[in-house]
Amino acid sequence: MRQVNNGQSGPAQQEETIAAISTPMGEGGIGIVRLSGITSEQILTNLFRGPGGKPRKRFESHKVSYGFVVDEAGGKIDEVMATLMRAPLTYTREDVVEISCHGGSAVLKKVLRRTLQLGARMAEPGEFSKRAFLNGRIDLLQAEAIIDLIRTKSEKGWTTAFSQLDGRLSHAIGELENRLVDILANVEASIDFPDEEIEIIGNEVLLQKIQILKQEVLDITETYHLGRVYREGVAVAIAGRPNVGKSSLLNALLQRERAIVTPQPGTTRDTIDETLHVDGIAIRLVDTAGVRDAADQAEAAGIDRTIQAIEDADIVLILFDGSESFGEEDERALAKIVVAEAGGKNIVPVINKSDLAQKMKEADLLDTVHAHSIMEDPIMLSAKTGEGVELIKKKINSMIDSMGEKLSDGPVLTRERHLEKFRRIEGSLNSALGAMEKELSREYIAADLQEAREALQELTGKVVEDSILEKIFSDFCIGK
Repeated sequence: MRQVNNGQSGPAQQEETIAAISTPMGEGGIGIVRLSGITSEQILTNLFRGPGGKPRKRFESHKVSYGFVVDEAGGKIDEVMATLMRAPLTYTREDVVEISCHGGSAVLKKVLRRTLQLGARMAEPGEFSKRAFLNGRIDLLQAEAIIDLIRTKSEKGWTTAFSQLDGRLSHAIGELENRLVDILANVEASIDFPDEEIEIIGNEVLLQKIQILKQEVLDITETYHLGRVYREGVAVAIAGRPNVGKSSLLNALLQRERAIVTPQPGTTRDTIDETLHVDGIAIRLVDTAGVRDAADQAEAAGIDRTIQAIEDADIVLILFDGSESFGEEDERALAKIVVAEAGGKNIVPVINKSDLAQKMKEADLLDTVHAHSIMEDPIMLSAKTGEGVELIKKKINSMIDSMGEKLSDGPVLTRERHLEKFRRIEGSLNSALGAMEKELSREYIAADLQEAREALQELTGKVVEDSILEKIFSDFCIGK
C-alpha cells in the first residue's frame, strides 16, 4: 500500500519533466503544449524567443509572455503565448509551463518534439493529474472527478462531478474519519490503560456513537444509485416485435430522422445508439432489432444484440402496435424481453400508432403485462404525430428519480469503487456493533473500527495500492 504525501508540509515533489499536448488533436484556434517537472523553466528558456528574437533568461511566474518557439537552429516554429508557473502554486505542485500555439496538429507536434529534444519525456495518460495527486494537490476522489468532468455529457453529470472536485465528498469522508478516530482513540485508551484515572467512554454511549456513524454511512451509500445515473446517464432500450414503430419512436424522441423507417418488418438489424438529454440527464437511447424467430443468420445476430441491450438497460420501453390485436408474436417477444430484464423491473409498455383505428385496447393489454410482472400501465403513443412522446419522457424521468431520492447538495457516490468501500465500512461498523452485543472485549471493537478507517483512507487515497492508481489514471487522456 502506498502512503501519499498530504501536501501540507515540505517542498513540492520534482521529478523528470514530462510534456504532452493537452488539447484535443485536430483543427482549432488554440492548442496547448504542457510541461511539468524540475527542468520545465530551463526547457522554456531554450525554446522561447521574444518578439525581437532574443532569448529570455528570466520569466515571471504566472505571467503570460508573447514570442516564438524556435528549433535547434533558431528558426521559428510558431508564434505563441507562454506561461511559466512555479511550484507549489500549480496544478501538479511542480514547475509547470503551458505554451499556447496555433491549434493545428502539425505545429503542436513540432512544438512537442522540440520539448522532447530539450530533455522532457512524453507524459503517460493522466500523468499530470497523477502527479497532482501524489503531491497532495488533489485526493483520489477529486482525481476521479476530473475525468468525469471531461467526459460528462449532461448538466447533472457536470454538477455531480464538480461537487466531487470541489471536495464535498472528500470533506464528508474526512468528517467521518475524524469522528471514527475519536471513537477509536477512546476504545484503545480503555484497552491500553484500564486502571488509569482517565475518562473512558461507556458502552451505552459507545453504542450510540457507532450507530449514528453507521446511519451517516448508510445515508451517503444511498446516493450511489442516482449518482451513478447522473454520472453515466441512463440506458433506455426500445424493444418489441418487428414493425411496431421502434425506430419511429427513436426519431420522435430525438426530433430528427436518425433511424431508417420502412413498412417492411425487420428493417433494423442492429442496435442504434443515440443520446438524448432530459432535465439535465443524459439518456442513451438504444433502438433494437425486432424480437421474433430469426429468418436468417444476420437477423439472429441482431436479435442477440437486442437481448444484450435489454439486459444492460436501466429502462426498457416495450412497444406494441395498437392498430393490430395482441398476438402470439407479441407474446413471444414480451416473454423474451421480460426474461432478459430479470422479471420486468423498469419495463414500460407503450401502445404505438394511436392515430390509427385501435384494435389493441389498453384494457386488453393490462392483464397480459401484469401477468409478466410489468406493473406499469401502458402509455398510448403516436410516434407519427408525437402524441405521447412527452409522457414517455416524464415516465423515464420519474423512474430515474425512483432509483434513489433526488440528490441534494451534499456528498454523492458516483462509482462502483466508492460503493464497495462504503459497503465495507458498513460491514465493519456492523461487526463492531455485533461485538458489543456479544459483550466481547474491546480489542475486537477496535479491530473493526480500524478496518472501517482503512476503507475511508483508501477512498481518498491516503493509503492506496499502486494497481488502483494505475487503473484510475489510465482512464485519463494524455495531457491531463
